[in-house]
Amino acid sequence: MIRTLLKMATEPGEQIDLAAWARELEVERARVDEVNNRRIRRRGFLVFATDPDADPDAPDYRQVYATEADTPAKAVAKIRPLAEGRRLRAYLATGHYSDQLADARWVA
Repeated sequence: MIRTLLKMATEPGEQIDLAAWARELEVERARVDEVNNRRIRRRGFLVFATDPDADPDAPDYRQVYATEADTPAKAVAKIRPLAEGRRLRAYLATGHYSDQLADARWVA
């Protein structure tokens, strides 16, 4: 934004064309909105599937899946057929559990 203002008023004493600046600002906002919408559509989730009947120390107690979805609920819906009878929790892959991503099973 400041760079745009500086480009528009390069000569001392020259006034800034506020209408042109406002148009450029609207174009930039639209571009940022589109980038954010693309980012939302491809959000990565880690889904933890735990077996309520297994001992928490058992090796198969927890399974970790990775997928892309719009929302945590949609991520869980993708994993549910693969993890019948398990409790499912979805977290953003960039969050606290991101270190689990390397060992997660990918689900398209």
